[in-house]
Amino acid sequence: MRNATLLKKYSFRSGLSKQRDVCVAQDCPLWSWLPQRPHAIGLLMLLVSLPAMSHGAETSLVGYWPFDATEGLAVIDASGNGRHGEILNNSLGATRVTGRSSGAIEFDGGDQDARGGAGCVAIPGLDAIDWSEGLTVEVWVRFTDLQRPSTYEIVSNTQDDRGKGFRLMLSWASLLLRSGEGGAGETWGAGSDPTGTSIRTDEWYHLAGTYDGSVFRVYVDGALVGESAEGLDLTQGQSTIYVGAYNGGYAYGLHGVVDDLRLYNRARSAEQIMMDARLRD
Repeated sequence: MRNATLLKKYSFRSGLSKQRDVCVAQDCPLWSWLPQRPHAIGLLMLLVSLPAMSHGAETSLVGYWPFDATEGLAVIDASGNGRHGEILNNSLGATRVTGRSSGAIEFDGGDQDARGGAGCVAIPGLDAIDWSEGLTVEVWVRFTDLQRPSTYEIVSNTQDDRGKGFRLMLSWASLLLRSGEGGAGETWGAGSDPTGTSIRTDEWYHLAGTYDGSVFRVYVDGALVGESAEGLDLTQGQSTIYVGAYNGGYAYGLHGVVDDLRLYNRARSAEQIMMDARLRD
């Protein structure tokens, strides 16, 4: 019965007939109508496998921040892990708005040439997490302003511009997941090709970056759009994650709306990223 209920929930995607609804209402065996609907077999297999596929991912879930609150500065971690954050600077440059389905936070990045005025969320207390073993960042973003030469920080924990730590950002119209040596040292990571992956304003995108202990990857709406060489490190950054701007609002402010941020301490698979981009739509 549980899988039949799930199929009813996702019927708008599959185009299933009224016979399926009768099956759900009468609690008849789910497979009783499958021979007449061969295309539904694949959906059934997916739904049956969802618990097994998601279990490993959820055990590595560091935190989930849906940004659903309608007031206040607190940013609640809905994963149950207690890793709550807050909107900085008394909500300067950050406004609670309607997101994809419920609440979200809209950031006003301010002047790209100014320092210290960008809206930002801080999620502290992550010093026990070793991102060098694995990382996944998944977030929904709707940009409200994009200028090609500019850099827009999405999620990061770097100590300075070139590391150490990681940065998921849009720079020169390319989605990047980057780490580095810090100071004037080198940087490395994965980035999308802006000529092949166009990101526009006023559209929702599921953006993701992963690191598996060797390779960086970036995804847009579930599609792999950039991959690094093997054998790269992710250096140790700050214990605080910043959302919407670099280093507590110092620079690179995002102009846009952020919703449903998830962090994992391992690299999720391409199939899991695609599933999140589609089923959480």
